[in-house]
Amino acid sequence: MFIYILVALFLIYQTSIRGNTLLLTLYAIDLHASAFYLSMIVATTSLFPMLFAAYAGRVSDRIGFRLPFIAGMLGTCIALLLPYLFPHQLFILLISQSLFGLCQIFTIVTMQNLIGALSNKENRSYYFSTHSLGVAISNFLGPLITGFSIEHFHFTHTYLLLAVISIIPSFFFLFRWIKLPTPTIHKQKQSSNFIKILIAPSLRKTFITSGIILTGVGIYEFYFPIYAQSIGLSAAMIGIIISCNAVAYILSRLLMTPLLKKFKGEAILGTCLSISAIAFFLIPLFDNLPLLIIISFVMGLGLGCCQPLSIVMAYSHSPQGRTGEVLGIRLTINKSVQFLVPIIFGSLGSLLGFFPVFWSNAALLLFSGYSLFERKNKSPRTKFFNR
Repeated sequence: MFIYILVALFLIYQTSIRGNTLLLTLYAIDLHASAFYLSMIVATTSLFPMLFAAYAGRVSDRIGFRLPFIAGMLGTCIALLLPYLFPHQLFILLISQSLFGLCQIFTIVTMQNLIGALSNKENRSYYFSTHSLGVAISNFLGPLITGFSIEHFHFTHTYLLLAVISIIPSFFFLFRWIKLPTPTIHKQKQSSNFIKILIAPSLRKTFITSGIILTGVGIYEFYFPIYAQSIGLSAAMIGIIISCNAVAYILSRLLMTPLLKKFKGEAILGTCLSISAIAFFLIPLFDNLPLLIIISFVMGLGLGCCQPLSIVMAYSHSPQGRTGEVLGIRLTINKSVQFLVPIIFGSLGSLLGFFPVFWSNAALLLFSGYSLFERKNKSPRTKFFNR
């Protein structure tokens, strides 16, 4: 029962996170931000997570879960309030997103580490699948609520709404309404060699795969709203399309556990990456709303299983007492990708248009999926989750 309470609380918090992604892009465009300036604002969201994700993981390993949750959620609320308090200022978005990125990374890493700490070898995949299902539901609610809020209350009041949503779960930790476990502290001194963990054979594949997945997710989150607005879709319609993508995430994560009982993890990842590649190839070919909904849904089916699988892989292969740090390193790589994607592809898109952006990513996903199938065929069959 406790796992479901935690997932519900994080679902509420994550709804504000996912709403911010859509709101930031559309608000910056409304303020006439150039393609380069918009790229910098979006990249800023991932700058501090890229630098501090591993540290955030070590913090949750050493001091526990409650304080990182409280600090992260309060900071996220303040970050979302800034555009409401100082409206119609582009530079405020840079400040807001910097604080937003820093605070939300502590919450995300701590939650993943807590889910792992509550689980054991037998139920770990189920616990992370449940957690990912909650994230997928928030991926549906966030854009949907944000899109209709923009239509009815405009941008600044939508920031206020998201700030209120983000602060709600913090009260459960601040007033100790729920009891959190104490992290396991190992007395022997652990080496904090970042590079050693990064290149460890058991983790390297996980980190690379995770980075590839986040490249696709980042391009869709950053570039699809821009593309959709360029073909004349309203904020509410864009929110609906992105929410349909999230519905597919929910469906794919419900199917993840049954699939893992029948297929090897590499086969599932390879198939999902290939499906996503096809969807990316199709996006710029259509400007019809129903077709874009279908394509986004198919993409959600493809990418939906990938992220929880990479989290479980990272946790399961982590050294004892350093699970939070490994999850943080995984997020460091993910945020590095999210930092670079809007800068590189934003500049590329402003010069060459939408086709090269979506099609180059389709090629990357397709090649990566093929590589996983090759690796699967060359390596002996092993149990996907082990510790």
